[in-house]
Amino acid sequence: FMINDADAPTGRTAGSLAWAGLANTYFWIDQKKGVGGVYLTQILPFADVKSLPLFHAFESAVYGK
Repeated sequence: FMINDADAPTGRTAGSLAWAGLANTYFWIDQKKGVGGVYLTQILPFADVKSLPLFHAFESAVYGK
């Protein structure tokens, strides 16, 4: 896992676990807030300019930001 060192602007807290895959697949686990999320696509390249903002919007929506 990738471990967040600091709180993210989307609402994810420091200490949360996350990972990303080549085809713009992302997930996170925020144990402090008791939430997590999964965002899956089959879009290349990684960090696609359309897909990445949608993931950030999804994560922000989960946290009510």
